Amino acid sequence: MKRFPVLLVFLITLNSDLFASRPTFINIITNSDTIYHPTLTDVSETEITLDAGIVILIDDVNAVMAYGQLKGLPVFAGAACGCLGFCPGFIFASLLQRDRIYADGPFGLMIGLGTVALSGILAYKTTHRFVREKHQKMVSMDGWSIEEKRDFFINAIP
Repeated sequence: MKRFPVLLVFLITLNSDLFASRPTFINIITNSDTIYHPTLTDVSETEITLDAGIVILIDDVNAVMAYGQLKGLPVFAGAACGCLGFCPGFIFASLLQRDRIYADGPFGLMIGLGTVALSGILAYKTTHRFVREKHQKMVSMDGWSIEEKRDFFINAIP
């Protein structure tokens, strides 16, 4: 039982959306188009190459929406909500154990643990989505030089 909290903390720290040390892009707004959820593969002197094979001129980029950096408190809030989310599943599993027709032996334990796990995961994912949406930032690049834009995108490549 002591391994569960350690595993939970380990899984949370490996979550790349919450712990992005570099900006994670939601979209790139150019003069002619908006590219949603781009993944940068290469940045040259004058252009950006995306994983879909799209090439964008750096001079055409007007703005970028990205996820900002997060502090540790929202992560702990997500972990706490995940742990509290186990309570409804545990209560449901306890009520299910009273009815011996359906919840006898290992089958009842499997239903109970599955319900507990699903409610905890749902609570964590809901908190994760809320925190992620609250940390979206629009970076306007009007007035930036090509070198400043290129440096911004070079720092964003993992």
